[in-house]
Amino acid sequence: MEDELIKIWKSSPEQEQVKFDKSRFMLDVQASVDDFYKQMKMLFIREAMGSFIAIPMFLFYAFLMPHVLTKIGFALVALGATYILYITKKAKNSVPNQFAMSYLQYLQDTKAFLEESKKQRETVVIWYLMPIVLPIWLAMVGFYLDRPESLNTLLLTIGVSILASVGIHFMNLRSANKVVAPRLEKVNKLLKTMEE
Repeated sequence: MEDELIKIWKSSPEQEQVKFDKSRFMLDVQASVDDFYKQMKMLFIREAMGSFIAIPMFLFYAFLMPHVLTKIGFALVALGATYILYITKKAKNSVPNQFAMSYLQYLQDTKAFLEESKKQRETVVIWYLMPIVLPIWLAMVGFYLDRPESLNTLLLTIGVSILASVGIHFMNLRSANKVVAPRLEKVNKLLKTMEE
């Protein structure tokens, strides 16, 4: 069956072959973009669940802890989690709807979404890690000032958070280059083909 299809394709006029190649490329790009949107949907769910757990938990800790720096630090962690939830919700709302616009407009919106997603992954330290890690350090300093024997806990928390931050940063850079960039390149190529 496959051999017959190849023979038919080879015997068809060149214009039809180009249309077939273009259609196949469009399907490939659409499958790649759909897969990315599924991954993003799972990311949105994970981030929302994490924020919904972190916000009340750290507000409770802020209420419970005696030292002022610890209270401020944990309240800022809850505020940082709220900010991350806001950014996640904003990104979720910017996912283009394929059925509400022309295909060319959908591709342009997909390109914009992929560019924004790549930018977010490259700047994850600023918008994702700093609003959480720095307030945790502040809270741990307050914890240390309240209990000076907890220096090991303070140093361990700082060390683990630095290692986790470096890991998250490099995983996001890798994702930007290995997951988002190839899809963005395909969408750009398809846009160029569609505009010809």
